[in-house]
Amino acid sequence: MSESQSFIQKLKGRAADLAAGAIFQVATSSWNLAIPVVLFLIVGRCAFQTPETFSGPVTVDFALPSEKAVPKYEPAGKIDQNDIRWRFRYAETGTEFRAGVPYWIFRIMPRLMPEQFGGRGYDWFGFDDEDGEFYESTPVPRGLALSDSTLRIPFLNVRFNLKRVSVNCAGCHRGQLIDESGKRRLIDGMPNHTANLQAFKRFYASAFQDPRFEGGNVVAAINQALAEDEKPALTKKEQLIYRALVEVLRGYTRERGSAWMDSRPDNGPGRIDPFNAVKFEVLKVPDDGTAPTLDFPAVWNQRSEMRLWHHYDGNTRDSSARNFGSAIGVGGIAWSVYKHSVSKIGDWLDILPPPKYPFAAPDPAQVAQGLELFKTRCAACHGLYDREKNRIDTTSSPNYMQINTEIGTDPERWKAFPTAAAGALNRFGFEHGLWPRDAFRGSTNGYLCGPLDGIWARAPYLHNGSVPNLNELLKPPEQRPKRFYRGNPSYDALNMGWVHTDSARKDNGLPLFEYDTSLVGNSNQGHPIAIEDDAERAAVLAYLKTL
Repeated sequence: MSESQSFIQKLKGRAADLAAGAIFQVATSSWNLAIPVVLFLIVGRCAFQTPETFSGPVTVDFALPSEKAVPKYEPAGKIDQNDIRWRFRYAETGTEFRAGVPYWIFRIMPRLMPEQFGGRGYDWFGFDDEDGEFYESTPVPRGLALSDSTLRIPFLNVRFNLKRVSVNCAGCHRGQLIDESGKRRLIDGMPNHTANLQAFKRFYASAFQDPRFEGGNVVAAINQALAEDEKPALTKKEQLIYRALVEVLRGYTRERGSAWMDSRPDNGPGRIDPFNAVKFEVLKVPDDGTAPTLDFPAVWNQRSEMRLWHHYDGNTRDSSARNFGSAIGVGGIAWSVYKHSVSKIGDWLDILPPPKYPFAAPDPAQVAQGLELFKTRCAACHGLYDREKNRIDTTSSPNYMQINTEIGTDPERWKAFPTAAAGALNRFGFEHGLWPRDAFRGSTNGYLCGPLDGIWARAPYLHNGSVPNLNELLKPPEQRPKRFYRGNPSYDALNMGWVHTDSARKDNGLPLFEYDTSLVGNSNQGHPIAIEDDAERAAVLAYLKTL
């Protein structure tokens, strides 16, 4: 190819990029909020004139052959999509509209930027393989959903036929552990302490600004992936669309305004900043400097008889605020939240029992001793959980589900949700039909004294995950580790938590995160319920294994 021909080809490619970007300019402009309204008016008139057209969701089909080439889920048996466990693990929640990545772009990113994946795939960010219960193989890792983008306008669903990858319920709330024999277990409702959502989000924010993320490179990489799957290459129309998507994603991540994360300590795996993303990116409130990072919570036994208030600071007792607010927090928009499905999952989580301790049963005599110690040291705040009846005895627990303002744990979480922020979130949810006008309450200056059902599976401990195991939590605060490693799935049955020492980094080749308790929001102080006698502490741990 001559130099002039090469120049002309590059010029054509750049022109295609600019033209494609112009096609989608409205989608990234301030007018994009009008799109659902216009769609509603258009399809509303059509529905009035030809109602039979809209007996199901309205699909905007881009007629892209590559969409039919997206790999399928390969069932391990007959799949019942009404099985709530299936819905929890695989169904979309509506997060794809603001945070979803088109499948073929998701697929090629490890190829375009291999150094960002440590020579691995998406398990570098904690999204690894499924367990094979429902599917022999899946096109995306566990904790991620593959779905079309859908606007759920009142009385009408408009589906855009472009598969996107996004985080769903299981991304944060389906945990794993590896036992001493090397067996891997996945547990619904358990915190996913290996998933690093912040690193995942930051990767795409930076990758979409990388010079390698360019229309020609993306098209070439997708064609290579299609060839590997023995599928036809992108058509000229598809190439134009993907060049356009490149420009849209570059513009969106450039303007999104997530730099607030850079002024705070990194979350690391298994943790999230629950409200600042919504406050600063959705509600557009001023940056208040707080760093309220917390551990993913366990989400079993969510019914009001067990948990009258939700979240670590008890900021709501409304289930819609709990359920839909979570979807908004990780990328959903008001008209994309899959209310029906998320509500069904929420109803299931209300009655989901905690997982039973899966290792060797503790000694009954030690458990009995631990129970008596627990009654005198812990039950006044946490109540007594009866696993057989799956309920809490609060007869002698005056502080149960009350806000403790004197516990002394890191204050950043409750400081981050003052009355003004609660009011802004209430207005947003009410105006968009997501939750009642007064669903959230502002800062309570402390944290809930909640139940300890399934406590063995909730490590690390305290609301910010600053203590690696229960054995360390029951020591005086000054004796707890000041630095430790998070993200190792190997369970430490002796101490009831995760293997967290320096040698743990070599166990699986994954990037473990060094947690520094001296950083803002990371304090491991407070909760000074120390049991200094080793035998007594071991007895309490034995009892906690039964919860």
